[in-house]
Amino acid sequence: MERTKEPTRDYPSLSRTPWTFWETLYARRSHRKYLPMEKDSQLEGRLREMVSLAVSVRGAEEGDLLVVTDPGRVEGIKRRAHRGAPNKINLWLSRAPVYGFLVLAVPAEDVRGDTPLRLMKAAVATQDAVLWLTEQGLGTCWLGGINQDEVRKVLGLDAGTVIPAVVSFGRPKPRVRAADFDHLVYRTISRHRKPLPAVARWQRLEVPFPVDSENQASFSVSPTQDVAGLLRKLSEGDAGGGDVPLALGLEACLEAARLAPSAGNAQRWRFVAVTGEGDLEGLAGACGAGGEWRAAVAGLGFPGGWEATFFEKPFWMVDLPIAFSHLTLMAASLGWAVDLRLNGFHAARAAGAVGMTPELRLAGVMGVR
Repeated sequence: MERTKEPTRDYPSLSRTPWTFWETLYARRSHRKYLPMEKDSQLEGRLREMVSLAVSVRGAEEGDLLVVTDPGRVEGIKRRAHRGAPNKINLWLSRAPVYGFLVLAVPAEDVRGDTPLRLMKAAVATQDAVLWLTEQGLGTCWLGGINQDEVRKVLGLDAGTVIPAVVSFGRPKPRVRAADFDHLVYRTISRHRKPLPAVARWQRLEVPFPVDSENQASFSVSPTQDVAGLLRKLSEGDAGGGDVPLALGLEACLEAARLAPSAGNAQRWRFVAVTGEGDLEGLAGACGAGGEWRAAVAGLGFPGGWEATFFEKPFWMVDLPIAFSHLTLMAASLGWAVDLRLNGFHAARAAGAVGMTPELRLAGVMGVR
C-alpha cells in the first residue's frame, strides 16, 4: 500500500514482529476518482458482517449505520445528494462510478441533543468499516455536504432521521492527472497533517506531547493486525501479545489519531495522554474505572467555527469519534486492552483532571488497562 502522509517516526521498524496496521492507516485517503466494478456479492456480504461487528463492538444501534449497494439507490444518492448550493462541493459524485455508500442515519433527537451519543458511536463504527475497506484495496471518501432530504427520499427514511454524513466507496482510480480535482484536493488538503505536538498533549492540556526521537526501544506487538481481528480483541478485552513501553505505545496511539480524517482537514481537536498518578486517578474516577487504568487519553474538541452556523451539529462530533476508531484500534494492535468511554463520565471532573479550558468539549476517554 502507498503511504499518503508523512509519519512522525518509522514506528514499524521498532517492532520485532510485523506491525502492519500502519499500512492500512497510511494507505487510507479520500478518493474522488473511481473505476467501474463488477457486482461482488461476496464483498457485500463480508462488508455487512464487518459493519455488524463494528456496530456491536462500539455499542452503536442497529440501523444507525447503513450499507447501500443496490445499484438503483446508489445511483439515486449520486445524483441527488449534491442538490442545493451548499452541497455543490460534492458535484463530482454524480460522475463517479462508486460501488456503494455507508450512510450514517441517526434519530434527530439524538443529533440535536447536547451530547449525540448514538451519532458518535455510529461514527466510530463507520470509520472501522472505512479502514476495513482500505484493507480490501478499495477507496473511500467521507462526505458531509449532502442534501439530507434527497438522500432520505432515496432510502425511504422519514424526516425524524438525520443523515450527518455518507461515505462513498469503490475501486479507486490508481493514477490521476496533476490538474484534476481529486489530485488537487489531495495535494493541497488531504495529505497534510499537523505535527503530533500540535494536537497531542502530555499529562495536561498546556503541555505539548514530547516526541523523544532518541527512544528507539525494540518490542513486539500483537500478532493480530487486521481490522476485524482488532475489533474482536477490543470486544474481548484481550490484553497480551505485545511488550510495548507505555510512553512509546501512547505516542503510537496518538499518531494514529493524528492521521484520522477530519472536516476540511482542520483537526479541531486535542488529545491529552495521562499517566501521572494523581490526574490519572481523577480521570479514571470520573469515568467510573476505579484503579483499573494505567494510562488514559482524553479527546477534546473545539465546538465553535463556521460549521456550527450552517450544520445541525459542529463537525467535531463526527471527527473525534473517527479519531477514536484509529486510537483504539492502534491500542489493540499493541496488545493492549482498552475501554472507550463516550458517555457515563463526570464531564467536569474529567475536564479538571486534564486541565481542559472552557472553549473545548470533552468527547470521550480511552483508558488503558
